[in-house]
Amino acid sequence: MRRLFVLIFLGLLCGCTQRTVLPEGCTASGEIIRAEIPEPARGYAYGYRVYLPPCFSAESRYPVLYLVPGRSSSPDTWFAAELAAVVDNLILSRDIPPLIIVTTENIESDPMADAIYKELIPVVENQYPTLNDRRYRAVAGGSLGGIAAYRLAFQYPDTFSSAGIFGAGAISGEEARIHEWLSAMTEANRTRVFMDTGDEDIFMLDRARVMKSILDESGVENQLHVGHGGHNYAYWVSNFEMYLKWLTKDW
Repeated sequence: MRRLFVLIFLGLLCGCTQRTVLPEGCTASGEIIRAEIPEPARGYAYGYRVYLPPCFSAESRYPVLYLVPGRSSSPDTWFAAELAAVVDNLILSRDIPPLIIVTTENIESDPMADAIYKELIPVVENQYPTLNDRRYRAVAGGSLGGIAAYRLAFQYPDTFSSAGIFGAGAISGEEARIHEWLSAMTEANRTRVFMDTGDEDIFMLDRARVMKSILDESGVENQLHVGHGGHNYAYWVSNFEMYLKWLTKDW
Protein backbone atom coordinates (compact mmCIF):
# COMPACT_ATOMS: atom_id res chain seq x y z
CA MET A 1 0.00 0.00 0.00
CA ARG A 2 2.79 2.45 0.90
CA ARG A 3 4.58 1.72 -2.37
CA LEU A 4 1.35 2.38 -4.29
CA PHE A 5 0.91 5.84 -2.80
CA VAL A 6 4.59 6.70 -3.36
CA LEU A 7 4.15 5.82 -7.04
CA ILE A 8 1.00 7.90 -7.30
CA PHE A 9 2.71 10.86 -5.61
CA LEU A 10 5.66 10.66 -8.01
CA GLY A 11 3.29 10.46 -10.93
CA LEU A 12 1.52 13.62 -9.76
CA LEU A 13 4.81 15.42 -9.31
CA CYS A 14 5.93 14.69 -12.83
CA GLY A 15 2.80 16.34 -14.21
CA CYS A 16 2.03 13.43 -16.52
CA THR A 17 -1.22 13.81 -18.45
CA GLN A 18 -1.05 10.89 -20.87
CA ARG A 19 -3.98 8.50 -20.79
CA THR A 20 -2.71 5.01 -20.23
CA VAL A 21 -2.65 2.19 -22.74
CA LEU A 22 -2.55 -1.39 -21.50
CA PRO A 23 1.09 -2.55 -21.67
CA GLU A 24 1.92 -5.37 -24.07
CA GLY A 25 1.99 -8.72 -22.32
CA CYS A 26 -0.06 -7.57 -19.33
CA THR A 27 -1.95 -10.50 -17.80
CA ALA A 28 -2.40 -9.25 -14.22
CA SER A 29 -5.75 -8.78 -12.54
CA GLY A 30 -6.85 -5.42 -11.24
CA GLU A 31 -6.54 -4.51 -7.56
CA ILE A 32 -9.27 -3.41 -5.16
CA ILE A 33 -8.16 -1.03 -2.41
CA ARG A 34 -10.18 -0.43 0.75
CA ALA A 35 -10.14 3.20 1.83
CA GLU A 36 -12.05 5.75 3.87
CA ILE A 37 -12.33 9.44 4.54
CA PRO A 38 -11.72 9.51 8.30
CA GLU A 39 -13.48 12.77 9.21
CA PRO A 40 -15.96 13.93 6.59
CA ALA A 41 -18.46 16.71 7.30
CA ARG A 42 -21.05 14.24 8.56
CA GLY A 43 -18.79 13.38 11.50
CA TYR A 44 -17.97 9.71 10.96
CA ALA A 45 -15.83 7.77 8.50
CA TYR A 46 -16.91 7.43 4.87
CA GLY A 47 -15.80 4.12 3.34
CA TYR A 48 -15.13 3.53 -0.34
CA ARG A 49 -13.29 1.10 -2.62
CA VAL A 50 -10.95 1.84 -5.51
CA TYR A 51 -10.49 -0.59 -8.39
CA LEU A 52 -7.12 -0.10 -10.07
CA PRO A 53 -6.91 -1.71 -13.52
CA PRO A 54 -4.46 -4.42 -14.63
CA CYS A 55 -0.85 -3.21 -14.76
CA PHE A 56 -1.79 0.11 -13.17
CA SER A 57 0.87 2.80 -13.55
CA ALA A 58 1.04 6.06 -11.61
CA GLU A 59 2.84 7.60 -14.58
CA SER A 60 -0.36 7.69 -16.63
CA ARG A 61 -3.80 9.20 -16.20
CA TYR A 62 -7.00 7.20 -16.12
CA PRO A 63 -10.69 7.76 -16.75
CA VAL A 64 -12.76 7.26 -13.61
CA LEU A 65 -16.20 5.82 -12.95
CA TYR A 66 -17.98 6.53 -9.66
CA LEU A 67 -20.34 3.66 -8.91
CA VAL A 68 -23.10 4.04 -6.31
CA PRO A 69 -24.82 1.07 -4.61
CA GLY A 70 -28.51 0.76 -3.83
CA ARG A 71 -30.41 0.90 -0.57
CA SER A 72 -28.88 -1.09 2.31
CA SER A 73 -25.80 -1.82 0.19
CA SER A 74 -22.15 -0.91 0.72
CA PRO A 75 -19.01 -0.06 -1.28
CA ASP A 76 -18.30 -3.82 -1.47
CA THR A 77 -21.61 -4.84 -3.01
CA TRP A 78 -20.75 -4.31 -6.68
CA PHE A 79 -17.51 -6.25 -6.31
CA ALA A 80 -19.26 -9.03 -4.38
CA ALA A 81 -21.33 -9.49 -7.56
CA GLU A 82 -18.07 -10.20 -9.49
CA LEU A 83 -17.81 -6.81 -11.19
CA ALA A 84 -13.99 -6.77 -11.03
CA ALA A 85 -13.74 -9.98 -13.08
CA VAL A 86 -15.96 -8.47 -15.78
CA VAL A 87 -13.84 -5.32 -15.95
CA ASP A 88 -10.55 -7.25 -15.88
CA ASN A 89 -11.64 -9.38 -18.83
CA LEU A 90 -12.69 -6.38 -20.90
CA ILE A 91 -9.45 -4.51 -20.24
CA LEU A 92 -7.17 -7.50 -20.79
CA SER A 93 -8.95 -8.33 -24.06
CA ARG A 94 -8.52 -4.65 -25.04
CA ASP A 95 -12.25 -4.22 -25.55
CA ILE A 96 -12.14 -1.17 -23.29
CA PRO A 97 -9.26 1.04 -22.11
CA PRO A 98 -8.03 0.79 -18.51
CA LEU A 99 -10.03 2.85 -16.04
CA ILE A 100 -10.34 3.42 -12.30
CA ILE A 101 -13.64 2.54 -10.61
CA VAL A 102 -14.62 4.01 -7.24
CA THR A 103 -17.50 2.40 -5.37
CA THR A 104 -19.22 4.61 -2.82
CA GLU A 105 -21.48 4.29 0.16
CA ASN A 106 -25.25 4.36 -0.38
CA ILE A 107 -27.19 7.63 -0.27
CA GLU A 108 -29.99 6.68 2.14
CA SER A 109 -29.11 9.57 4.46
CA ASP A 110 -27.73 11.78 1.68
CA PRO A 111 -30.36 11.85 -1.11
CA MET A 112 -28.60 14.38 -3.33
CA ALA A 113 -25.24 12.57 -2.96
CA ASP A 114 -23.51 15.68 -1.62
CA ALA A 115 -20.85 13.61 0.17
CA ILE A 116 -19.85 11.99 -3.12
CA TYR A 117 -19.59 15.25 -5.00
CA LYS A 118 -18.19 17.56 -2.34
CA GLU A 119 -15.96 15.23 -0.35
CA LEU A 120 -15.26 11.88 -1.99
CA ILE A 121 -14.40 13.06 -5.50
CA PRO A 122 -11.85 15.70 -4.36
CA VAL A 123 -10.13 13.12 -2.13
CA VAL A 124 -9.99 10.43 -4.81
CA GLU A 125 -8.79 12.73 -7.55
CA ASN A 126 -6.11 14.18 -5.31
CA GLN A 127 -4.74 10.72 -4.46
CA TYR A 128 -5.09 8.88 -7.77
CA PRO A 129 -3.95 9.80 -11.31
CA THR A 130 -7.32 10.50 -12.90
CA LEU A 131 -7.94 12.58 -16.00
CA ASN A 132 -9.34 15.97 -15.04
CA ASP A 133 -11.75 16.14 -17.96
CA ARG A 134 -15.51 15.58 -17.85
CA ARG A 135 -15.21 13.35 -20.93
CA TYR A 136 -13.35 10.81 -18.79
CA ARG A 137 -15.46 11.06 -15.63
CA ALA A 138 -18.74 9.14 -15.29
CA VAL A 139 -21.20 8.18 -12.56
CA ALA A 140 -23.48 5.15 -12.41
CA GLY A 141 -25.50 3.24 -9.87
CA GLY A 142 -28.12 0.61 -9.17
CA SER A 143 -31.62 1.23 -7.78
CA LEU A 144 -31.32 4.19 -5.38
CA GLY A 145 -27.74 4.49 -6.62
CA GLY A 146 -29.05 4.97 -10.15
CA ILE A 147 -31.13 7.89 -8.90
CA ALA A 148 -27.98 9.31 -7.29
CA ALA A 149 -26.19 8.90 -10.63
CA TYR A 150 -28.64 10.98 -12.61
CA ARG A 151 -28.96 13.60 -9.87
CA LEU A 152 -25.19 14.07 -9.88
CA ALA A 153 -24.76 14.01 -13.65
CA PHE A 154 -27.70 16.32 -14.35
CA GLN A 155 -26.79 18.84 -11.65
CA TYR A 156 -23.09 18.88 -12.50
CA PRO A 157 -22.78 18.33 -16.26
CA ASP A 158 -19.42 20.12 -16.31
CA THR A 159 -18.11 17.36 -14.03
CA PHE A 160 -19.71 14.20 -15.47
CA SER A 161 -20.07 13.28 -19.13
CA SER A 162 -22.54 10.45 -18.56
CA ALA A 163 -24.86 8.67 -16.16
CA GLY A 164 -25.48 4.94 -15.92
CA ILE A 165 -28.85 4.01 -14.39
CA PHE A 166 -29.45 0.36 -13.45
CA GLY A 167 -32.81 -0.76 -12.11
CA ALA A 168 -34.07 2.81 -11.78
CA GLY A 169 -35.42 5.77 -13.68
CA ALA A 170 -36.99 9.15 -13.07
CA ILE A 171 -38.14 9.06 -9.47
CA SER A 172 -41.87 9.79 -9.24
CA GLY A 173 -42.49 13.47 -8.55
CA GLU A 174 -39.08 14.63 -9.79
CA GLU A 175 -39.93 14.92 -13.47
CA ALA A 176 -40.16 18.73 -13.45
CA ARG A 177 -36.79 19.07 -11.73
CA ILE A 178 -35.23 16.71 -14.27
CA HIS A 179 -36.59 18.88 -17.08
CA GLU A 180 -35.04 21.95 -15.39
CA TRP A 181 -31.65 20.29 -15.03
CA LEU A 182 -31.64 19.13 -18.64
CA SER A 183 -32.81 22.47 -20.02
CA ALA A 184 -29.88 24.18 -18.29
CA MET A 185 -27.35 22.06 -20.20
CA THR A 186 -25.62 23.32 -23.32
CA GLU A 187 -24.32 21.50 -26.36
CA ALA A 188 -20.88 21.58 -24.74
CA ASN A 189 -21.90 19.80 -21.54
CA ARG A 190 -24.90 17.69 -22.50
CA THR A 191 -24.86 14.41 -20.59
CA ARG A 192 -25.23 10.95 -22.15
CA VAL A 193 -27.40 8.38 -20.34
CA PHE A 194 -27.38 4.57 -20.31
CA MET A 195 -30.23 2.67 -18.64
CA ASP A 196 -30.66 -1.04 -18.00
CA THR A 197 -33.68 -2.60 -16.27
CA GLY A 198 -34.88 -6.18 -16.11
CA ASP A 199 -38.23 -7.18 -17.56
CA GLU A 200 -39.22 -8.59 -14.15
CA ASP A 201 -38.51 -5.24 -12.47
CA ILE A 202 -41.91 -3.85 -13.48
CA PHE A 203 -42.09 -0.65 -11.41
CA MET A 204 -38.53 0.44 -12.19
CA LEU A 205 -38.97 -0.43 -15.86
CA ASP A 206 -41.90 1.97 -15.95
CA ARG A 207 -39.78 4.70 -14.33
CA ALA A 208 -36.94 4.00 -16.79
CA ARG A 209 -39.37 4.50 -19.68
CA VAL A 210 -40.51 7.78 -18.13
CA MET A 211 -36.88 8.87 -17.97
CA LYS A 212 -36.31 7.87 -21.58
CA SER A 213 -39.31 9.93 -22.66
CA ILE A 214 -37.91 12.97 -20.84
CA LEU A 215 -34.45 12.46 -22.32
CA ASP A 216 -35.81 12.03 -25.84
CA GLU A 217 -37.88 15.19 -25.47
CA SER A 218 -34.81 17.08 -24.27
CA GLY A 219 -32.55 15.83 -27.06
CA VAL A 220 -30.25 13.92 -24.71
CA GLU A 221 -28.39 10.92 -26.12
CA ASN A 222 -29.64 7.84 -24.30
CA GLN A 223 -29.99 4.09 -24.47
CA LEU A 224 -32.45 1.89 -22.60
CA HIS A 225 -31.71 -1.84 -22.50
CA VAL A 226 -34.35 -4.22 -21.21
CA GLY A 227 -33.20 -7.78 -20.56
CA HIS A 228 -34.54 -10.80 -18.75
CA GLY A 229 -33.97 -10.27 -15.05
CA GLY A 230 -35.06 -8.63 -11.85
CA HIS A 231 -34.00 -5.95 -9.41
CA ASN A 232 -30.60 -7.28 -8.34
CA TYR A 233 -26.85 -6.90 -8.80
CA ALA A 234 -26.48 -10.24 -10.58
CA TYR A 235 -28.68 -8.97 -13.42
CA TRP A 236 -27.05 -5.53 -13.56
CA VAL A 237 -23.49 -6.89 -13.57
CA SER A 238 -24.45 -9.38 -16.30
CA ASN A 239 -24.96 -6.37 -18.58
CA PHE A 240 -21.94 -4.35 -17.47
CA GLU A 241 -19.98 -5.38 -20.55
CA MET A 242 -22.60 -3.65 -22.69
CA TYR A 243 -22.55 -0.59 -20.45
CA LEU A 244 -18.74 -0.27 -20.34
CA LYS A 245 -18.44 -0.55 -24.10
CA TRP A 246 -21.08 2.17 -24.43
CA LEU A 247 -19.32 4.30 -21.84
CA THR A 248 -15.87 4.08 -23.42
CA LYS A 249 -16.80 4.33 -27.07
CA ASP A 250 -15.23 7.80 -27.48
CA TRP A 251 -12.27 7.26 -25.15
